[in-house]
Amino acid sequence: QRLRALFQYKPQNIDELMINAGDLIYVDPRQQSDASEGWVIGTSHRTGCRGFLPENYTEKAHESDTWVKHREYVFDTASRSFTKTEKERNAKPNGEAHNLSMSRSVTNVLSLQNAALRRGVLVMRHGERVDQVFGKSWLQQCLTADGKYYRADLNFPSSLPRQKDSMKQFECDPPLSCCGIFQSRLIGEALLDQEVTVSYVYSSPALRCVQTAQHILQGLKLNQKVRIRVEPGLFEWTKWEASRAIPNFMTVAELVEASYDIDTSYRGNFPLSSLVPSESYEDYVSRSSAVIKQIIRACPCKAPLPWFFAFPAVPGVILIVGHGSSLAPLTRALTGLPSRDSRDFAQMVQKIPSLGMCFCEEQKEENKWQMVNPPVKTLTHGANAAFNWRNTIMED
Repeated sequence: QRLRALFQYKPQNIDELMINAGDLIYVDPRQQSDASEGWVIGTSHRTGCRGFLPENYTEKAHESDTWVKHREYVFDTASRSFTKTEKERNAKPNGEAHNLSMSRSVTNVLSLQNAALRRGVLVMRHGERVDQVFGKSWLQQCLTADGKYYRADLNFPSSLPRQKDSMKQFECDPPLSCCGIFQSRLIGEALLDQEVTVSYVYSSPALRCVQTAQHILQGLKLNQKVRIRVEPGLFEWTKWEASRAIPNFMTVAELVEASYDIDTSYRGNFPLSSLVPSESYEDYVSRSSAVIKQIIRACPCKAPLPWFFAFPAVPGVILIVGHGSSLAPLTRALTGLPSRDSRDFAQMVQKIPSLGMCFCEEQKEENKWQMVNPPVKTLTHGANAAFNWRNTIMED
């Protein structure tokens, strides 16, 4: 039997089924003896999950509403043996066998790819940065008298990566806090739960962005499989740099030495030397538009799969980790929308939380994009102020 959900139902117990209005539910009448009166046991057509649900939340649905086209895919080894039926079907009338250039299974997989998968671009702000919590003087709070780093609070990173210049460089290029690392990994795990396939990762050269990309990949279980392409053109609007100078970012070699999964063969579209301090808003929008178009061109519709597949595949999602200022210029340029007014831009950026994201999906026409809901929601959490037990508990 087929039922359609009339209302949303949120499970009250672990054995109950989550349904949304409009969901289609499969019910086997032979299995209803275990259900209490007014309840049925069903399987969600949308999620494949099974459980109890209230019968009065549903109505009968037409059989045709749940028709599904299924295919069988067989991944053959090199020493494939044909059955008699297959041999007869693949033979010409004169008895001469067809010269098969592609097996039936490969043809089926290709048709599935072309029908179901599209490119997506996920633009994301970095996670919580350490100076966002402890202020611009954060580094002074965790340096010993002889200049060594120590963890003054649990939300400070456990260590800082090594670079050739002094640690003072981290004041202009701060790392993620420990909560920022956790946030990033949690987003990666959520993307994995939603079966999001990330095939390319681009990052601003800012350390906080590279770290965010690294921990998202770890959450996705793609670390060491997908490499991070460090793109200087993704750095934020340079007018907002307090030092009025371009930070001295860690080099690719230093990032690799610090165990970040960097694509060392990638050459950025915008060299660091092209970043101009205190650039105009128009120049920043123009830079963002140029870099997103070059990224799209570098990640074609069809990309090679590992050696054991002999056919091309759709690359899936291009993840771009940038700054709060990155989301609007990159996505509006991609979808063909005009840039926002500069007077509204700063107010809009202030509303973007850590790991705030936008998602663009390519339409049937190649290089036609539209904004859609991101595959996961942004993490929400409350502030946790520093706690001094002596001042709080012992004061009269």
